[in-house]
Amino acid sequence: MKIKNIEIKNFRNYPNLDIQINSDVVVLTGPNAVGKTNLLESVYFASLFKSFRDDTEFIFMKDSSSLQLKIVVEKANEEHILEIFLEKKDKIYANFLIDGVRKKRREAQGFMRVVIFDPTDVDMFTKSPESRRKYLNMVLSQKNPAYLDALGNYKKALYQKNKLLQDMKSGRSQGTELATWDEQLIMLGSGIILERKRFVNFLNTSIAEIYTNISGFHRPVEVAYETLAGDTTEEIAGSFRSRLAALAQKEKVLASCLVGPHRDDFSLKSDGLFLSPFSSRGELRSQVLALKILELDYLSNAGEKPVLLLDDVLSELDETRRTFLLKYLQGRFQTFITTTHPLEMPAQHITLTPALEEELES
Repeated sequence: MKIKNIEIKNFRNYPNLDIQINSDVVVLTGPNAVGKTNLLESVYFASLFKSFRDDTEFIFMKDSSSLQLKIVVEKANEEHILEIFLEKKDKIYANFLIDGVRKKRREAQGFMRVVIFDPTDVDMFTKSPESRRKYLNMVLSQKNPAYLDALGNYKKALYQKNKLLQDMKSGRSQGTELATWDEQLIMLGSGIILERKRFVNFLNTSIAEIYTNISGFHRPVEVAYETLAGDTTEEIAGSFRSRLAALAQKEKVLASCLVGPHRDDFSLKSDGLFLSPFSSRGELRSQVLALKILELDYLSNAGEKPVLLLDDVLSELDETRRTFLLKYLQGRFQTFITTTHPLEMPAQHITLTPALEEELES
C-alpha cells in the first residue's frame, strides 16, 4: 500500500493542505512547531480514526467546528480514495467514504494501515501497564476488526460489573447479576487474551535477531506476556473462571474486577530478567524499534504493507541504528520521516514553513 495524495482541511494548524506524494520515502523538513507531526497525525487518524496524541476534539483547527481528510492510496495497483468528515456539535459526528461510497466506521477503519514511531515510544517499558495494553489493542485492532468489537463489548461488560460491585458494597444491590457479567467477561476476555498471545508468539520468532542487529548486542531477548494461563479459548476461559472464584471476596471488598485482559501487561526479558530497569535510553530505543519493525511485518496482509511514520526519530538514533533501519525499510515500506534538519538520502523532500507552503524538491 502506498499513499499518493494527502488533502486536509481545518486539521490542527492546517486550514488547507494538499500534497502529492511520488516516492516511497518522504522527508518532511521544517523548524519546530511548523506542523510536521500534525501532518503525520492526519495520516494516523485516517487509519485508526483516533489521534496518537490527544482526544479527537483537539485535532480541530482553532475556531473550527468541522474538518476533512482525503487520502488517495494505491492498493493492489489500484487507486482508492478514503474521505473522513468530522463535525463538532454537542458531540463529534463522523462520516466515512471509500471511493465515494459511505461506510460505517467499522468498515472503513483499517482500510489504510500505519505504524508510527514517535519520541514518546522510547518510554513504552517505563510507563504504566495501561500504555502497553493500549499498544497491544492498537496493533490488534488494525489486524482484526473483530478484536476491536470484542474489546468494546468487554469494556462495556467490565463497566457494568464494576458498577454492580460498587452497588453491592454500598448496599444498593444484592449482586444477583454478578455471575451473568462474569460469564460475559470470560467469553469476551478469553478471545482477547488469545489474540494477544498469538501476537506475542509472532514477536518472539524474530525479536532477538532484530534487537541484535540494531543494537549491536547479542542477547536472548523475549517478550513476556503476563496474563491467564492457557493456549486455547477454552483453556483461558477455565483459568479466567478459576481466578474469578479465588478473588471473588477481594473483588467485593475493593469493588473492582481484578481478573481479565484489563489487568494484563507485557515486558521484555533476557534470561528471565526484566530489561528496562537496566537499559540505557539508547537500549530502550532499540527495544521499541525492534517491536515496531516486527509490527510492520505483522500488519502486512496479502502483499499489502502498512505505511511507516517516523516522527523525529532518526535524529535520536546513532549512525549504526539509523543505517540498519533505513536499509531494512528500503523498498519494503512507504515511509514518512519528520526532521528539523535536511537528510542526505534519496527521497521526496518536502519543506514545511510557518506559512504552510510546501517546496517540493527532487
